[in-house]
This record gives sequence, C-alpha cells and structure tokens, in this order.
Amino acid sequence: MAIKRLPATGDAPRATGVPESLVPGGETDSAGFPWAGRTFEHHGAAFSDDDGRPSESWWTAVLDVRRAAEDGGVAGLAEAHACAIETLARVRLLIPLLAEAGDFETAPDGRTVEKTQELSIVTVSAPDGRRVMPVFSSVETMRAWNPEARPIPVPAPQAAVAAAQEGTDLIIVDPGSPDHEFGVRRTQLRELALGGRPLPPWADPEVRAAFRSALSAEPAVLALDLAPGDPQARLLAPETEVILRLRPGLERDDLARLLEEAQRRWAAADVIAERVDSLRVVVR
Repeated sequence: MAIKRLPATGDAPRATGVPESLVPGGETDSAGFPWAGRTFEHHGAAFSDDDGRPSESWWTAVLDVRRAAEDGGVAGLAEAHACAIETLARVRLLIPLLAEAGDFETAPDGRTVEKTQELSIVTVSAPDGRRVMPVFSSVETMRAWNPEARPIPVPAPQAAVAAAQEGTDLIIVDPGSPDHEFGVRRTQLRELALGGRPLPPWADPEVRAAFRSALSAEPAVLALDLAPGDPQARLLAPETEVILRLRPGLERDDLARLLEEAQRRWAAADVIAERVDSLRVVVR
C-alpha cells in the first residue's frame, strides 16, 4: 500500500479532521511534552502504564476471525466479526506520525539547512483506491510497518471518530502484519465509536431482504443470496458478494441491462446504502 501524506501539521496545527489533542507539531505534542522515546506517560492516566504491547484480547479476537474464515460457516464468521469490533472498542491503538522536511534556511556559511521538521498523519490506499487510516495495536507492529513512525496512543473509538472527521472510510489495524491486520469499514466506524456489535451485511436478514426485494419483479432472477467477500476482514476485496442465479440462456445485452438496473435499485435502497460498504456481483 502506497503512503499518501495528508497536509502536514507543522508547529501550528492545521485542520486535518483529527481532534486537535491528537495533532502533534515540532518536537513536542500539543500539551508541550517531548516526542522523544516510546513511552506514553504524557498522554494521560489511561496510558501511564502502557508499554506499547498489544492487547491479548484483541489479538485473540483477530485469530478467532481467521479461524472462522477457514471453517467457512457464515453464522460463526458473522459472530467473530461482530465480537472483533466490540473488542476493538476497548483497545488502545497507536496512530502513526511520519516526519517530513519543513522550512529551510540559509546558514551563515551559505549551506541550506533544515529549520523545522513536521509530523504528518498519513493514509494508505486500499485496493479499490479509497483512503485508509493505518493504526497499530503495538509498537512492534508499527515499527515493522515503518521504523520511523512515532505513535499517538488513543482509544479505538477516538480513532474511529478521527477517521470519520477526516472523511476516511476505512481503518486498517496492523497493516503489513498478515497474521494480525484487520480492517474496519465505513459502515462499522459508528459502531466502533459507540462500542456496538455490528452485524455484517452478508449475514443481516434485512439487508438480504432489501437486495431480493429490489429484483423481485425480474423474471430472469431465480435466486439471490449474500456471502462474505472479505472473510478475513483484511480489506483485500469488496465486503459483500451478491450471488445471482439467473435463468439459463440470458443474452449478453439482457444481462448487462439487468445488472445495470440492479445496481441502480440497490443504490437507491436506504438499508443497503447504510449497511453495505462495498459489493461484488457473482452471476451463476
């Protein structure tokens, strides 16, 4: 995933959509405490004893998602996904900052020297091109991603709010660590912020009913079902697969017309728009 920097914060924090208490600048944070070192004692009592290690309950929740994805049962996978979001809401996360050159000046001997250094909150690109906010469960996974990154420790719900304010649809926890990375999608950010248990849309009866209702008058559609498109929750594929079983012998032009009309009707359905982050149609 390619790093894409947001506007640098500098010594006078600019509006990045992230709460000002999270936006650092220069050699110190917004409270005037130095960034040197990896301890979190300056970020309030909630992190005074934090040694930068991951939450065991969180890594267990991610492992449960991986196991459920291998088992292939939709009910078990849906439960694992919901439990993971609920667990994440109780976890401390690290938002990474990357240093970049700020202002330059000319030294008395004529050399150009760096006057300031800025710290920037970054986003990365998802496979579909959308912006993703990377966050980390531990200093170790953040260092593996970029050893130069500096951490801001925040509760996970606060990270969700920051992403929403920034207009970033997705969060990826521990990117670059395949055993631990976990994606939070647009439709899950609110539940993460509130500590809820979002039911994945591919397991939601109301979502399934909305998809079917939109095409109930189409004689070419024999059946419609939903399936997980990204079962491991790594943002590697669209979230939901819409599986269409169609009448045999449908002409190519008729199929194209049907799919175009289906997309239009699904986009107009409030339940689908609110609960489905992304989808892929599979024709059988």
